[in-house]
Amino acid sequence: MGKLTFKVHPLFIIFGIYFAFTGKVFSFLSYTLCACIHECGHSLMAEKLGYKLKNVTLMPYGAMVSGDMTGMSVKEEIAVVVAGPITNFLLGLMILALWWLFPETYPYTSLAAQANFALAFVNLIPAFPLDGGRLLLSLLSLKTGRVKAVKISKILGVILSATLVGLFVYSCFVKVNFSLLFFSLFVLFGVLDKNSADAYVRIFDALSCSNVKKAREIKELAISDCLTVRKVYRLLKDGYLYRVYVYDPNGKLKRVVEPAELADYLTTKRLDEKIA
Repeated sequence: MGKLTFKVHPLFIIFGIYFAFTGKVFSFLSYTLCACIHECGHSLMAEKLGYKLKNVTLMPYGAMVSGDMTGMSVKEEIAVVVAGPITNFLLGLMILALWWLFPETYPYTSLAAQANFALAFVNLIPAFPLDGGRLLLSLLSLKTGRVKAVKISKILGVILSATLVGLFVYSCFVKVNFSLLFFSLFVLFGVLDKNSADAYVRIFDALSCSNVKKAREIKELAISDCLTVRKVYRLLKDGYLYRVYVYDPNGKLKRVVEPAELADYLTTKRLDEKIA
């Protein structure tokens, strides 16, 4: 696995201070270590598929890993996403097996088992920046296209964040649970993250011939010159290169855009601008 660099999000520091005041520093450190192992799982799977994940940002309830994933197909993205929770789940099972073989290790490893299982299942919640949110985005992308999938995922993230805030307010009248507040902020930061919100970055990358790492099928597309760039994007799918034939209202061919030109051609135009 390539070298990983680690960064710390401000929310992570605030969360650490909260745990310090509540006397749970060891729990905080255990969860942090398991979160780093979780991200290593993502990175190993990405490298196996030919991509590089280099930067890990530590955040409350986990971490976010980033790097060179240009040209990654939706199916490859799903494989990378699930690798993190699976890593934690398998490590948790290994600790359970250790208890069966050496029961005396239980007091020293129970927190690690709890942390791994918690991270595995919590990360499957369908909200950014959790793996469940990215998995949901990938699955929806196969059915609805990336643009609509991003919108749906973001809306669900906002709903979850608002629900968590509501639960925190309710806890203030019973027993204050600041973890709910931190979790809601964590989800909200993921929803507002411009990188996960940018529905067109993946399409730009997928259309670029420079990102061809495996055999790629070229599809041909005939379109009217009155279509906007936004509408053209909705016709494109991940995993393919495109040769586009642009026709005028009379059915006359105006131009042919080859795959090598398409990404650069589209990025020079606004989303509401006509394709030709």
